[in-house]
Amino acid sequence: MTAAASDVVKARGDEIRVSDLYALGFTPDEHSRHFRQRANPALFDVQTEQRFNAAKASLPPDVRQQIENLHWADIVILQFPLWWFGMPAILKGWMDRVFVYGELYSGTRRFNTGVCLGKRAVLSVTLGSSTEACGCDGQEGDTGLMLWPTNYALHYLGFTVLEPRTVAGIRRGFSDEEAITQQHFLKEAIKDHQCWIAGLDKAAVVAFNASEDFDDQRRLKPGAPVYNPFIRHRLAQHKG
Repeated sequence: MTAAASDVVKARGDEIRVSDLYALGFTPDEHSRHFRQRANPALFDVQTEQRFNAAKASLPPDVRQQIENLHWADIVILQFPLWWFGMPAILKGWMDRVFVYGELYSGTRRFNTGVCLGKRAVLSVTLGSSTEACGCDGQEGDTGLMLWPTNYALHYLGFTVLEPRTVAGIRRGFSDEEAITQQHFLKEAIKDHQCWIAGLDKAAVVAFNASEDFDDQRRLKPGAPVYNPFIRHRLAQHKG
């Protein structure tokens, strides 16, 4: 799917950078060993060391390259298989290490003042189970809800987040006629993916609450809109 997307982007004359984290051997755990300079050698505090090294221009080279890619890109596509109801560890670790405090966000640079304001981001996710199983009433649970935390992290950096694309039924283990049917399905899925890539400029945007929807305690104001069960109004408690 990554290769198919690359073909579409190149065919229309745009540039693309592909970061294959496995091929790069990207180390996903944020750890003191990554930092040559330390703000506090006696205690490893992630945000402190990230901010210190961002200010000193001494971030690890692999992280610096990934940050440069994010600054360069107009749109970021995260392509991954849903794994234990979330991102694979290497991609979660990429966010842990690359979304550097003091470089890509801070207390005053987030959401509508974020570093990535004006850029777009979107998730492209493959699922092993069926579409029915991954629906709101499916046994696997609502995939759309599972992807919300990742979308919110992108929104936190200032990205305009597009509605995710999910493709269910991507798995092995078929035999005989089922395998032939699966191969046909996969070929059609690639064609659909290329059409989706070509139409990203018209893709729907994920809605999030604006900063003014929250009060001084950062709680949702009465009457503010609700876009997702993750941020919602509290139910009134009745005495009696």
